Amino acid sequence: MVFQSKVSSMDRKWNRLLSHLRSPLGQLVEVGEVRASQGGMARFRYLQRYALVLITRGEGIYEDENGRERSLVAGDWVLVLPELGHSYRPLVSGGWDEFYIMFEGPVFDLWREEGLIEVGRVSGRLGDTAGWIERLLGEVVDADTGTSTRLCRFQALLAEVLEGSVENWTPVVDGPRWFADACRLLSQPEAKVQAVAAELDLPYETFRRRFRQHAGMPPHRYHRQQVINRAAHLLETTQMKSADIAEAMGFCDEPHFSHAFRQYTGRAPSEYRKRH
Repeated sequence: MVFQSKVSSMDRKWNRLLSHLRSPLGQLVEVGEVRASQGGMARFRYLQRYALVLITRGEGIYEDENGRERSLVAGDWVLVLPELGHSYRPLVSGGWDEFYIMFEGPVFDLWREEGLIEVGRVSGRLGDTAGWIERLLGEVVDADTGTSTRLCRFQALLAEVLEGSVENWTPVVDGPRWFADACRLLSQPEAKVQAVAAELDLPYETFRRRFRQHAGMPPHRYHRQQVINRAAHLLETTQMKSADIAEAMGFCDEPHFSHAFRQYTGRAPSEYRKRH
């Protein structure tokens, strides 16, 4: 497969395959792939162009400023819209692999005006992701044809993604999505492990055992780790007082928050804020 041969020939985590394919209709700004991405995206990021991101390995989460939130697994895609605040990231150690295409121009703005690209549908699932990527590489990235022809072929492939996929926003126990859903739910400050198990329609002990096998830690520890990560982000990026962060993260009081924060980071919240 062309895609596999290209990836295996690269040792680095990020690989740009194409940049600035220009046509009067628009342009493909960049095509590339990222392996073992650890995320780190600010909440929220704003991109001044369109981007299609396909997850090829791992699990994670997508959120945006309109309140959309969904779990992501290999085979899912995310469509980034210009000026829509968004965040997508892996949820466990080891990261995920992604393939992306950034694009812009009048033809894609027309797609949006006509409702072919819509703000209410920014994620979905593609049946044969590897096959789709292989065709993109052969028909667009490596094709020995004119730029307008290559851009039109990309539009056909984009239509295939948007028209042929089915969204699935409900928890699924079978396959890897149950774990991505569990991670998403446990990342909320108010989450309770028993309630997450019930929402996934799993017995509590079965959920604890499966989650630990998949994540390498029990769900209550994962939940606390994610809450501390959110608190650390607030300490880095806002002027919120520790007491307000403690309340927002669901701690009973500031001393309890400070003790838990020190356990996970090795520093008190005040020390962490000074250092960062």
